[in-house]
Amino acid sequence: MNPSFNTIGNICEFIKIELRGQYPEREINNLIEIIISHLLDIPKHEIHIEKNKPVDDAHNLRIIEIVKELKTGKPVQYILGYTEFYGLTLNVAPVVLIPRPETEELVKWIIDDHARESDVILDIGTGSGCIAVALKKNMPLAEIYACDISSSALKIAKENARSNNADIVFFCLDILSPDTPEYSMKPEDFPAGAKMIPQIHPFYDLIVSNPPYIPIKEKPLININVSGFEPGNALFVSDEDPLMFYRHIANFGSDHLKKNGQIYFEIHEKSGLAIKNLLEKSGYKNVIIRRDINGKDRMIKCFK
Repeated sequence: MNPSFNTIGNICEFIKIELRGQYPEREINNLIEIIISHLLDIPKHEIHIEKNKPVDDAHNLRIIEIVKELKTGKPVQYILGYTEFYGLTLNVAPVVLIPRPETEELVKWIIDDHARESDVILDIGTGSGCIAVALKKNMPLAEIYACDISSSALKIAKENARSNNADIVFFCLDILSPDTPEYSMKPEDFPAGAKMIPQIHPFYDLIVSNPPYIPIKEKPLININVSGFEPGNALFVSDEDPLMFYRHIANFGSDHLKKNGQIYFEIHEKSGLAIKNLLEKSGYKNVIIRRDINGKDRMIKCFK
């Protein structure tokens, strides 16, 4: 028989008991806030004063379902179908990565450098569209393009752009073979208002990318919440050529960046110097490695 919860306080206790030992206590408390805020439309900071509020049977059943999924390791963002990123609400599904705080730091770096400029920007491997949408919302004068090899990811990215009123041009592209764009999406597959373009924009002021960068040998070290549910082709690269996306994007930038144009990358914490050397050998200058809030090398930018 399924348990029945009379109040929000009972729900909190149920979730704590069910998830104890599988998640750290701090993460359990965070999950409780996310679930209750989402289902019962209560601001997170008010949950503690609403513990005696009654809960109906429909919400009881949904909470039980959510907890069962959480016990499998499935990320709560996929269970609920959305996440928060740079002050925005974005749809997510297992075909796209869940945006991370370090990606927010990358976005902030770009905004701090270019907020008032009318740059032409390309986001390569856009996934959920988190970078592209956040940049457009905070850089309204910029002209934003975003590409991905996955048509399923592009559909989610377009939905996120539309729901956040961000005008972005999306197109399908395999950056490992950029001279042969894979326009695998048919016009009817795109949400209303999406733009299909016959060719790549010739020149950009700025390219940004959070490409796959985790060597496959590190997969056993990755939390099952990530490795077991998020798209592997957006996370992992071969051990033999872990910097292949950076090399291909650098080559693409040589052809499609304007003079003094910039590339911003999110990077593996252990790869900063190797990527810096790669970029310098590819003709880029003023290469800067930046640490994230945890003191790890996680971002890099350079100039053509």
